[in-house]
Amino acid sequence: MIPFINLPRQYKSIREEILQVTDEVMSSGTYFDGPMIENLEDGLEKLCNYPYVVCVGTGTDALRFMARYYMEQLRSAYDMKVQGKKPTVVVPALTYPATINAWVLEGFDVIIGDTDSYGCLDWTKLDNLEDRYDVICYVGLYGRPMLEDLHLRHVQRRGKIICEDGAQHWTTKEYTHHTVMRSISFDPMKNLPNYGGGGAIATWDSKSHDWFRRFRNGGKPDMETIGTNSKMSEIDAAQMIVKLKKFPEWQDRRLEIANYWLDRFKEAKIQCLIGNRMDLYDHGLNKFVIQIEKRNSVLQDLTEKGIECKIHYRQPLHEMDLYRMYPGPGMLSTSSALARRVLSLPFYPELSDSEVEIIADEVIHHVGKYSNGPTTPNHS
Repeated sequence: MIPFINLPRQYKSIREEILQVTDEVMSSGTYFDGPMIENLEDGLEKLCNYPYVVCVGTGTDALRFMARYYMEQLRSAYDMKVQGKKPTVVVPALTYPATINAWVLEGFDVIIGDTDSYGCLDWTKLDNLEDRYDVICYVGLYGRPMLEDLHLRHVQRRGKIICEDGAQHWTTKEYTHHTVMRSISFDPMKNLPNYGGGGAIATWDSKSHDWFRRFRNGGKPDMETIGTNSKMSEIDAAQMIVKLKKFPEWQDRRLEIANYWLDRFKEAKIQCLIGNRMDLYDHGLNKFVIQIEKRNSVLQDLTEKGIECKIHYRQPLHEMDLYRMYPGPGMLSTSSALARRVLSLPFYPELSDSEVEIIADEVIHHVGKYSNGPTTPNHS
């Protein structure tokens, strides 16, 4: 059996270091608001190339805090009691519901935008919205960063706020200058996972940095901001610091696996949403996703062969009953088509070389069985 994620295998590789730092924190008697969280934030600032990082309780909290901050910034421009109008955000159709939920919970109206062929927001279709939105929340689906193009620059010139749900792509450095802030997730499924929850907001803006620090701590120390309690513990931070040191090695292994699969799947004419070799080096490498015909049949066959795969995501937002009231791209959209064809493969640094090869062999065989393509592995 090759599971979709194998957290015990990762833990085994760093067990002694994790137990050591956990014991040090427990023996210190400082469990919150101590030196470990400050050290973690410093390390994250260097890793993601942002001057300020604020750690919070979950990645979902990071998203919602970002939405709350922008609502407070925009509130003065909208006298909602008189006009009955609220700020509006654009989110991509193919994302986890936490993305849209954060903005809805903070009072935004939402427009669900269609995606491009990689599953990320299609900037070319935003011109049709004219000036009906205030904020764009980009989602780096599967790890794909925000690439600069004429449409992005056009949106920026129109004075729109652009921020990022960076849960899957936050470690990409080349394009951090596009947005003021991005949210981060340390969910166990992410590249830098915590054993429980955890998240952060990375920002270029010192004003927002101060606001987030107060908001996560109930408004302390000056009590001039309404806040809540959303913190990572010192144990969380200490264990994450251990993983932070391992992170470059883990990403290198992901890159090695992705390169191998790109070669194998290109030969078998299987489309990979990670892009091509040139795309890999600016990619967050969170998921390795293929786009195939007869996806559900292939998924069933791979499951029977002991290879656990997932679908990210089965339904775009505009097809879910909960969000049908928001303007969206409709059923005949790129995001709707992708949702019926995408399949996420097991993709993590702890995969052995033999497991990487087995996955490639079985994917090629079963995809070929339903598409009249290659039915046996063809090694170069």
